[in-house]
Amino acid sequence: MRFERLDLVAYGRFADRRLVFSPAAALHVVLGRNEAGKTTTLEAIKDFLFRIETRTSYAFEHGYDALRIGAAIAFADGERLEARRRKGNANTLVDEANKPVAEDRLAHALAGLNRKSFETEFGLSQLTLRE
Repeated sequence: MRFERLDLVAYGRFADRRLVFSPAAALHVVLGRNEAGKTTTLEAIKDFLFRIETRTSYAFEHGYDALRIGAAIAFADGERLEARRRKGNANTLVDEANKPVAEDRLAHALAGLNRKSFETEFGLSQLTLRE
């Protein structure tokens, strides 16, 4: 599974921001100045994959009901998923028309990976690198 694109539709201090990832890259490293949005981007990826946490700290500008993260993901078998994640208790993965998208394809690609293991294995930050 590979992120092709991440859309910070309304998340943290960002609105309508799009990050496009190179399909040819073996590894993506996000660099930037302090307060540029590196941690916010990492949290958005986790929230897209594993749902926006109940008490998220990323609703300070847009509010809980407005939070949205979009993504385009390519799977190993060539299939793609284009969806948005909204904050809520059920049916939080939606298409462009806000109709629910089944979570099973994403869950299958994650193969049992949870938020904590993702943070440990893939979501390295300055703090986790030091540890």
